[in-house]
Amino acid sequence: MGLVNEKTAAEIADGVRAAKSVAQSALGEQMERRKQRIKSVSKTRKSRATRERIMTAASELMVERGNTDFQMSEVSARCHMSKGALYYYFSDKDELVEAVLEASGDELVSAIEEAVSQAASASEALESLFSELSRRMRTRSPLVLALTVELSSMGGELFSAVSGQLSRIVRIIGELLERGKGEGFVRQNVDTSLAAVYLCGGLVGTTVASASGVMQGSDALGSSLMELLAHGVAPLGLRLRRDDGQAEGVVTQG
Repeated sequence: MGLVNEKTAAEIADGVRAAKSVAQSALGEQMERRKQRIKSVSKTRKSRATRERIMTAASELMVERGNTDFQMSEVSARCHMSKGALYYYFSDKDELVEAVLEASGDELVSAIEEAVSQAASASEALESLFSELSRRMRTRSPLVLALTVELSSMGGELFSAVSGQLSRIVRIIGELLERGKGEGFVRQNVDTSLAAVYLCGGLVGTTVASASGVMQGSDALGSSLMELLAHGVAPLGLRLRRDDGQAEGVVTQG
């Protein structure tokens, strides 16, 4: 009986040791996976920070020179890194410029969305949008540079990056115009998609004119554009006529 008890005890002890070994192994693997995950996250954060540092340097060069005519070696010098390290993050200059324009556009759209979200009505939201957009357009930024100088000479991918940001702004304006129909601010028969493109085009044109010195941008631009949107350019009280000579409506105050 005593031998059986000793044998059983030995088997139990062996089982405990085996279970402990398995548990320790599993714990070790879990800790290693956690360590690798933390290392991976740190590497991702470090990579993101490095990319942002590179984009900031490229953005500064673009704004300083008023164009995208810079060398990758100049960027690497500002970042105190080798060209090889730079090309690890961006394969060529076009990719870097595209990333800079997209980041600049994202910041612009976020600012517009924030301004619009605080408005109580469609008309107030549109005026806030116009004011914010015109204010941003008067600052020196890569996106404004692209709109005023580089747009016509851009390659397909870079042009798509800029036009994509403008499309987002057009979409926001179109949604506000649709909302304006429900609030009685916009006529029901207005093609809001066309109107949104028209208004966004006017803002971009204003930016180009301001940059070239043809006109002076001001904080009142938002209100001025809203007045044009509401009343057009015809004298107040003038009856408008279609091509067939029939009266279409009257431009009135309010």
